[in-house]
Amino acid sequence: MTFREIGRELGISMQRVHKIYKCALKKLSHPRNKDKWRKILETIAEMEKEKAKSDSNTLD
Repeated sequence: MTFREIGRELGISMQRVHKIYKCALKKLSHPRNKDKWRKILETIAEMEKEKAKSDSNTLD
């Protein structure tokens, strides 16, 4: 989805969507959030493993 499409959907300008995006990336990349991201990524990886397990079980 493009910034223009998102802006149209939310009723805001493409520039405003881009500004929000840049601000969010800045906040997410802050070092204090490193541990939070590590936990999130570990959780996602575990969920993907469980999904792969269940998918392989349904194929049998």
